[in-house]
Amino acid sequence: MKLKNKIVGLLSFALIAVGLGSVPASALGTPKVQQVVTWGWEDGADKKHRDFSEDDYDDITEMPRLQITVSPASVGRRIVLEKFDEYTQNWVQELATRTDARGVAKILVNPLCDEYSDTPGMWCDHDVSYRIRVLKSGTQKALLSKTFIATFVASEEGNF
Repeated sequence: MKLKNKIVGLLSFALIAVGLGSVPASALGTPKVQQVVTWGWEDGADKKHRDFSEDDYDDITEMPRLQITVSPASVGRRIVLEKFDEYTQNWVQELATRTDARGVAKILVNPLCDEYSDTPGMWCDHDVSYRIRVLKSGTQKALLSKTFIATFVASEEGNF
């Protein structure tokens, strides 16, 4: 009797294992396609290095923005602009936003020296190393762009 129960148990296990092996992959769930992230400047300028001069813009809102596109578009992905802090030698968050329904996020880089200057609204004369981080979302992997540089040049006009 015990031998019969063992044989029946082994045969049942074998049939279940064979049955699971023949289940179509679609029944187990189709893996989600990983999204593709691209970025560039709104005006199509070079991605690796960009110069911004205060003399070229009446207001910082006129500056071209970074445009990050996630496709295919789905729920909003969280996008973080990070800058390299020369003093601490660490990457710090400059700005965070989300993609819209089209999968697009636009970010304005900040040329102002408010954190280093006593005079708010002053442009800095300096280079900033940036990178874009797209945070993990569900089955979508976190992504990180290559480092790029923005150079900010303050106006040469004298104040009186």
